[in-house]
Amino acid sequence: MKYSGLMLALLFSCLLGFPAVAHDYHASITDVKYNGRTQSLEVAVRVFTDDLENALSQRTKSKVVYQANSEKTNLYLANYLQANLAFELTKGKPLKYKFVGSEEEADAVWIYLEVPVQQAQLAQLYVKNAIFTEIFGDQMNIVNVNYKSKTESVMLQRGEETRKISF
Repeated sequence: MKYSGLMLALLFSCLLGFPAVAHDYHASITDVKYNGRTQSLEVAVRVFTDDLENALSQRTKSKVVYQANSEKTNLYLANYLQANLAFELTKGKPLKYKFVGSEEEADAVWIYLEVPVQQAQLAQLYVKNAIFTEIFGDQMNIVNVNYKSKTESVMLQRGEETRKISF
C-alpha cells in the first residue's frame, strides 16, 4: 500500500499525540533522509517506550528498562534493529549501518542510525521494517523516505514487512 506523506504524517501524529499509558494501537515511524554530501541515509525511528521495553525484554529474556546512556541498552537496541530493520539498494544485500544513539521524549524513544550508501544516485531502496511485528499482530510501521526533496511513504506490517521504493 502506498500512502501520501501528508496522510501518513497526519495519521501518525494522531496516534502518537495521545498518552501511551495503555495504548490500544501499536505504531512506529521511521524517517529516512538521503544526505548527498555524506552519501548516506540518516535514519530516525520513533517507537513507544513501553513497546520497546517489551520487545527488548522478550528478546533478552530479562526485564529491560530503557536508559538512553546505558551501553547495555544501546547494545540491545542495536542488535534488535539489526534483526528487524534493513535497507538494501539491491534486493538481498542489506547495507551495514551504524547505531548513532537514542533519546527519550515523553512516552517515546527516538533511535538514530546512519547508513552509508556509497552512491551519488539512488534508483530504488528496499526497506524492511519488522519492528515489534513479532509481538503485536496490529503493529503499523510507517516509513517516510526523503530523497532529493521528494518524500515517499509506505506502511509495513506483519506479513508485509518489506517494500521497494523507487525514485
